[in-house]
Amino acid sequence: MKICFLASGGGGNFKFLYLAEKASILKNIELSVIADRECGSVEYAKINNITCNVISYKKNNNKELLKELKNINPDIVITNWHKIIDEEVVNIYKGRMINLHYSLLPAFNGLIGIEPIKKAYEKNCQYVGATCHYVDEGVDSGKIISQAIVKTHIDINNTIQEVFEKGCLILLNSIILLSNSESLVETKENNKINFSPSLAFDDELFDKDFWKRLK
Repeated sequence: MKICFLASGGGGNFKFLYLAEKASILKNIELSVIADRECGSVEYAKINNITCNVISYKKNNNKELLKELKNINPDIVITNWHKIIDEEVVNIYKGRMINLHYSLLPAFNGLIGIEPIKKAYEKNCQYVGATCHYVDEGVDSGKIISQAIVKTHIDINNTIQEVFEKGCLILLNSIILLSNSESLVETKENNKINFSPSLAFDDELFDKDFWKRLK
């Protein structure tokens, strides 16, 4: 399965999938990165010999993006860059383009990175979380694929780390759901209440040492 990240930042989710593959937890994937700027994702990709290209992109000028996506021919596109994707690209990859947002959408839509978590703490929300959803022409408005919840009873920095980890897990779960394939990871029924739908794999495959390497 070919998975392409559209990246603007450090690439935590991209690194998660790469390390999962290196640890033989995740199999039969081929990662690539298209970035709209020089960033941590680009640096990490270059160090690890992963296909990576930095392009110029605007909603009214998508030629470079379309060219790179056509060359890669991805099965799934994960949009982690800080731009709204134009309607033409969204329609071409509809049903294959997904995004991970650090809130329980539709709450705090439109905010980038960890800003939804900060805003939730400001408003004394009792729960925060992560949402993986399809990308459509709107902003964080696509159909929800998977969600995870986290209580806000701990320090915000610890919450941010927990939301990040659970976000990684629901991203992988969404990829499995979209691929309809059991060849990516060993499947196991996992009915923990803070994930919906239930994870298709054992989250204990990702132990403390794994998260330390990723952190």
